[in-house]
Amino acid sequence: MLFKYGKVVTGKFFYDRKEMQKKVLSFVQSGQSFMLKAPRRYGKTSLVKHVMGSSDIEYFYIDFRKTPRLELFNDMLMDFIYSNMGIKGALAQIKDNAIAFIRNHKTTIKVDFSIFEASVEFYADKKISQEDRMVRALDLAQSVAKSLNKKLYVFMDEFQDVKKLSSDFDILELMRGAMQHHDDVCYIFAGSHMTIMTAVFENKKSPFYNFCRKLKLEAFDKEELSSELQASFKTRSLAFESDELLYGLLDRLKGHPANTMLVMLIIESMAIEKQVLVIKQELIEDAYTEAMEEMGDLIAEYLKEIKTKEHLHDVIYRMANGEDQVLESSSLLQKKKYLVDMGYLLQVGRGDYKIIDGFLEEDLKNYNI
Repeated sequence: MLFKYGKVVTGKFFYDRKEMQKKVLSFVQSGQSFMLKAPRRYGKTSLVKHVMGSSDIEYFYIDFRKTPRLELFNDMLMDFIYSNMGIKGALAQIKDNAIAFIRNHKTTIKVDFSIFEASVEFYADKKISQEDRMVRALDLAQSVAKSLNKKLYVFMDEFQDVKKLSSDFDILELMRGAMQHHDDVCYIFAGSHMTIMTAVFENKKSPFYNFCRKLKLEAFDKEELSSELQASFKTRSLAFESDELLYGLLDRLKGHPANTMLVMLIIESMAIEKQVLVIKQELIEDAYTEAMEEMGDLIAEYLKEIKTKEHLHDVIYRMANGEDQVLESSSLLQKKKYLVDMGYLLQVGRGDYKIIDGFLEEDLKNYNI
């Protein structure tokens, strides 16, 4: 198949984003820490992993949305650090017998022995809190990187969820306090909750204000994507009946990465199943309808979230249907900004907003209130 959907994509399955790839690569190569924010299902994780994989860069990865305890983060980071020292499965060995672990690896480690020994001592100490372990592990990453004369890369996905890992301390303060001294570790932060990511990295009162460069991932570029899609379909001896047909479909999909890949995957499957070589309007409509039906449950979740705040549903419903808004201008602007932060609207100009997800927009057009 030419397309993948529902998972991180890299390599030949990665489409578009040429300019953003260049920016990410330049930051990575220079060791510049950066933040990347984008609405859900917009491909931020795929972008970073594609760039890192294409450059054969080893990196640590953690998804805080799927990490319920700080201890898990600490253990995973320590395992990554020890692997850079040249030791696999280090934590199990330390828990079994820390003294034997030091003795067995004393002559094989790639870093200064004092760094190695101190790391084992603090990790084996059960009295140290998980918050302190986190700070020490981050500091250890810097020490190991400097000792090895190389950059270490730490990619923290869904970073807005990190605060749930500690209720007793301001974990952002602790992290920033350690990271600000790390010249040899490149930190990459990605997140899909636009409100929180903006607050963490762009609010002057936040510990991470001005800590790193900031990037925002936009929708697919229609011109760039269309040529890539046509080239891919050509490898299957498939072609759209006209350029206008493909452009019209991409306009309808609003450049939404996940939705676009789903529709393309279904088009490819239908064309193969029906043994057609030319993709016509009827097949496109069938694929689009199937994709919308597949996304029905997720769209329902979006609408449920939108309805949690007063007036948001009415505002976005009227936008989708081209109806006049009833709220006063100041209140309307506030509601639209909420929808931008939640990842449902995109500001395209002064006072000008559009709905990001074409499937959501079409669902709203069919919604009866």
